[in-house]
Amino acid sequence: MTSRTVPVSATLHLTGDAVDGGHRSASAVRIRLPDGPSIDPFALAGADGVLLAGGGRVLVGLGAALTLALPHGSADLDGIDAATEALAAVACGPDDGPGHPVVALGALPFEGGAPASLVVPALLYRCESDGSEWVTAVTSDPSALPVPADAVALRDDLLARAAAHRPTDDSPAPGTLRIRPRSSDEEFRGAVAAAVDAIGTTDLVKVVLARNVDVDLGRAVDTAALLARWASLEPSCTVFAVPTPDGRFVGASPELLVARTGRAVRSRPLAGTTDRDHGVGSSLPAALLDSAKDTEEHRLVVDAVRTQLEPLTDQLQVPDGPELVHLHAITHLGTTVAGTLATRSDGTLPSALHLAALLHPTPAVGGVPRTDALDWIRRLEDGPRGSYAGPVGWVDGAGDGRWMVGIRALTVDGTTVRMTAGVGVVAGSRPETELVETHLKLSSVFEALAPGIPFDTTAPTG
Repeated sequence: MTSRTVPVSATLHLTGDAVDGGHRSASAVRIRLPDGPSIDPFALAGADGVLLAGGGRVLVGLGAALTLALPHGSADLDGIDAATEALAAVACGPDDGPGHPVVALGALPFEGGAPASLVVPALLYRCESDGSEWVTAVTSDPSALPVPADAVALRDDLLARAAAHRPTDDSPAPGTLRIRPRSSDEEFRGAVAAAVDAIGTTDLVKVVLARNVDVDLGRAVDTAALLARWASLEPSCTVFAVPTPDGRFVGASPELLVARTGRAVRSRPLAGTTDRDHGVGSSLPAALLDSAKDTEEHRLVVDAVRTQLEPLTDQLQVPDGPELVHLHAITHLGTTVAGTLATRSDGTLPSALHLAALLHPTPAVGGVPRTDALDWIRRLEDGPRGSYAGPVGWVDGAGDGRWMVGIRALTVDGTTVRMTAGVGVVAGSRPETELVETHLKLSSVFEALAPGIPFDTTAPTG
């Protein structure tokens, strides 16, 4: 299989077919790239590619061979299963590469019933933790595959595309951008106070409230440069860039919603937050484990993940308590939940996408009880979340995959960027403390977008 691929010119310019449900037949072929100069994945993705880099693997998707439509989003598990069955139906020749060669990538909206779609790229570049590089080409026109081609030439073509999108120094100068919160600091404190009151007078136990801030840069964002900065700031996070109906969803997520490799399943929910430095206004990391408010908030999330995964597994390991997860400017409480999936009555396993849809939204981004929390989110937030806090990731034709929670992210729409940050509100939450936490999270995103410029929502610029 290492001597066959599609023509280089076809792979880099193939747009493919967008098909509802992905039911059209398709063919795929994969080759291993020979050793050579390194390919910059951020530049390769350019302004319109899909990128997911994390968990020891880099995926870059170019073009769209197939689009798997999910009319009812993550709320329709039957539709989710049909999408993964469509992936498995793509014809592939003998292959000795890592995992299944056909992969669908995307970001699902936070709202579970909102329409969504996943893209099967016309060309998928894949770099593994051992440094091996692979290219998969997919087309809905079987006559286009396979065609002999030179793998060295293919590598050269990828290098040329990356060179054409090489990151530039796009850091905005002070005074050239406008920061426009969708709600004032006082309005956000009022929303938190209303949530605390609801927790004391209704069945609501926890609700995660998010705040939107728009930034007008006055020019287009160089996403390759942004991704490179983010990867440098947060090397332990999954860096991503995914086109969505609202714009390009870009971020560096620290939170693993779920990953599946064969029967092995893993989740790493985060809840409970503080800063890593003195003077920001919240507890120091060393005290986070002793915070009754944060540990209770975290326990609710872990319990929800356990409740969803336990019936699907032969065994599930859940640690007795959380650990500290240190990021560039923030520390979280995190718990790694791992287990072995049980075979279903029909002899199959739930796919990674099925598991992600089942878990979403966890109490880390929604609340407890889930339905009540989502109702309060709609009442109190300053606008729809779009892709923020929704699942972002990939699933392959074998059902394996990796889905992150779409946080520490922004949506790029022309010259405007929307940043969003959320906080978990429980009994005893203080509006001022929650406001400080949103500022901390938004600042960490803004640092990647506009390094060296202070982030301030109290005196909007412009």
